[in-house]
Amino acid sequence: MSYKIYIFNKAIILTDNLNESSKNIYAFNSVNLDKIINKLQTNIFSEIYLYHPHLDEAWQIFKTHFDVIEAAGGIVENDEHKYLFIFRNGKWDLPKGKMEPGENPSETAIREVKEECGIQNINIDHFLLDTYHLFNDNNKKRLKITHWFKMNELEKSNLVPQTEEGIERVEWIDINNNDFALENSYENIKLLFSDLNKLNNLK
Repeated sequence: MSYKIYIFNKAIILTDNLNESSKNIYAFNSVNLDKIINKLQTNIFSEIYLYHPHLDEAWQIFKTHFDVIEAAGGIVENDEHKYLFIFRNGKWDLPKGKMEPGENPSETAIREVKEECGIQNINIDHFLLDTYHLFNDNNKKRLKITHWFKMNELEKSNLVPQTEEGIERVEWIDINNNDFALENSYENIKLLFSDLNKLNNLK
């Protein structure tokens, strides 16, 4: 098991397996995380591994270095096996948003998909995975943990982008025949679809 935390489309991989990588691996307890992040920004490395024999313990320590934000979102599929994408900030993305007080992740995911895309009738099929993303906001280092769910459209509705959130377009996209959206997306979105494909291949 490992935690893959994205930053600038590069990754810090927290692992308890020394065999995962022979390159760019450091002992978690001996590194300065700010220096590791700077190394990713300024070097050609696409990923850096941080090793600790007790992964859960290391993860709890890792999180204390950041303001943690929890969010949730969905991969929504329709009856034509197309997936619901939003276009924002020059990238194709999936609908998601911050959890509000009193919400659980599945409630947040459904609310955010409806708000950002204008879709009304959806349900949750199953939980997929969590993704992790580091960013700076108002000079604060933040770690966003996003809980992702596989969803289904139950009834066709008119798609309406939530423009006040910077969403320019909402579209159903057939990534099996044209993966242009994934080519211009984020690494954690590519990870999600890779995980979904693995699950589908097991069925």
